[in-house]
Amino acid sequence: MPRFLTPTRLLLSALYAVPACTLRVPSKVSQIPTAVQNGTSVAQFTSTTSGLDAPKVQPINGSAFDWWYFDVVSTDPSNLASVVVVFFTSGQTAFPFLPPADTIVQASLEVSFPNGTILPRIVVPGEEGALITTKGDSASGDWLGTGFSFTGHGSTNLEYEVHINAPDVGVKGKLTFSAIAPAHLPCGPVAADQTLVVGPGIGWANAVPDALSVVDLEINGTRLAFTGAGYHDKNWSDEPFTTHVASWYWGHGRFGPYSLVWFDFLDRTGVESVSAYLAKDGQIVAASCAPGSIRVRPTGVDAAFPPVLSSPDPTGYEISLPLADGNLSVQINVLAPAFGDSIPQYARFVGNLTAEIVGSEGNTSFDGMALFEQFKLTE
Repeated sequence: MPRFLTPTRLLLSALYAVPACTLRVPSKVSQIPTAVQNGTSVAQFTSTTSGLDAPKVQPINGSAFDWWYFDVVSTDPSNLASVVVVFFTSGQTAFPFLPPADTIVQASLEVSFPNGTILPRIVVPGEEGALITTKGDSASGDWLGTGFSFTGHGSTNLEYEVHINAPDVGVKGKLTFSAIAPAHLPCGPVAADQTLVVGPGIGWANAVPDALSVVDLEINGTRLAFTGAGYHDKNWSDEPFTTHVASWYWGHGRFGPYSLVWFDFLDRTGVESVSAYLAKDGQIVAASCAPGSIRVRPTGVDAAFPPVLSSPDPTGYEISLPLADGNLSVQINVLAPAFGDSIPQYARFVGNLTAEIVGSEGNTSFDGMALFEQFKLTE
């Protein structure tokens, strides 16, 4: 049965979630109970002056979802390691790719090892709810009883740590994120009164587009330790995920001094929505959701667009992003899958990339690494 926090437990958990030296800074604590809530969920789809990483849907009813996503991919092209940790507040009816559970609070871990071996997805239900402490644009969360938590701090370039101490599933350790690229919204830099809609019905905020990250985990007695490109965002909606999404391509990569994030979303009427982001040396070069601001298409012999359930997975992607004085062209090559569960509608990959920037000062090429995914929900 769902369990709720006593006032004392709530206070103590909130205090532990925020370092003592920062307690003078105003913060807001949100308590997420385990049970699906009755009534209408209200989703936030317009930005405010702060709270970029705060909960965006209250309450979580049977149709709503809200999650915090973290990943790290190795920047060594000979190393296929990646780690993805997601903190869910969602029932299966809202996001059908979660396993059945009697709680909406779940934490998941997905790992690919350096040799390409994939760890089957671990999902840990939280039987004591979740606590999320928001301060400025950062947030800290404790999925109580799971052994999974995250701590965020900073203002301009945010820093995060994800901690795992879950002996029941054989995992302990942490991931660290030190952002090297500014946060952004679907259509531009972080600012108040901007849309948070990346596609019909779906909210998105990208607190950490790129980070210097360190992974140090012990998984069933095996150590996984590497450095790489880290990333953190969140998605949410007050409607089930499948209501509007027909397909999407999303991913992030780093090459030379550049950090790239892409989103290419098709709704169920065939309308395409996009989000383009490129930063160089920690400064935003391009950030837009205007039609044509980025184009992402699959490549390979059997590549198909729009992707449908019967489409084979592509062997790569090509991305074109117009710049103020030229164009960015990126060719991505799939090196290995990075998601082990058998879900026909979803795939995630580790890949390398070649980027060419054509501008007024000539052509420049870079190599890099990326982590990327696709959903395909219709036939």
